[in-house]
Amino acid sequence: MNVDFIRVAGDLEYGYLPGNEKVVFIKAGLGGNYTGYENKYLRIARNLHEKHGCTVISVSNPNDNRFGVKDDRAVLSEALRKCGIENPELYLFGNSNGCQKGLALAAEIPFRRMVLVNMPLTINFHKTKQFLSAIPETEVIAVFGERDISFRYAVFLEGKSARMKIVSVPDTDHKFTGKLSEFIDLSEMLL
Repeated sequence: MNVDFIRVAGDLEYGYLPGNEKVVFIKAGLGGNYTGYENKYLRIARNLHEKHGCTVISVSNPNDNRFGVKDDRAVLSEALRKCGIENPELYLFGNSNGCQKGLALAAEIPFRRMVLVNMPLTINFHKTKQFLSAIPETEVIAVFGERDISFRYAVFLEGKSARMKIVSVPDTDHKFTGKLSEFIDLSEMLL
């Protein structure tokens, strides 16, 4: 199936694929757009939509950092309304800085499970710990490439959330260089 996002332009650009009540919210890394480099987020959306019928919402993350959790919450609310979903079962896939923004959103809106890829632990680690302690019911899967700078700090996440699992990916850097398929496959951990 070759479906495309329904694009919504505006200050904070996003795309969505309507589906069932299982809703996957993708938050791109800093400077990333909603389709992702080499369409990685679109490919994740297509995969989850085809295999599980999910509704997928993918949100850009502009470099200027002028958008925060209220903007992501507004996008989620608007996309759910457009899809006619009143009682979503929420999942989150975050990449890099999108992990931090996803954690902030999860502190306000309950997500069932989150997959956080190469969360930058060298920046605002105290906020990361704070957000993790605010979401004790959310299952968190923190994925780190073993060549990512944050991998060596992942041990400090242990015990910060009762439902956290840390996964390492051998011979992988922050951008999953040369491993696009492996990056896309990580989304399967959501469901």
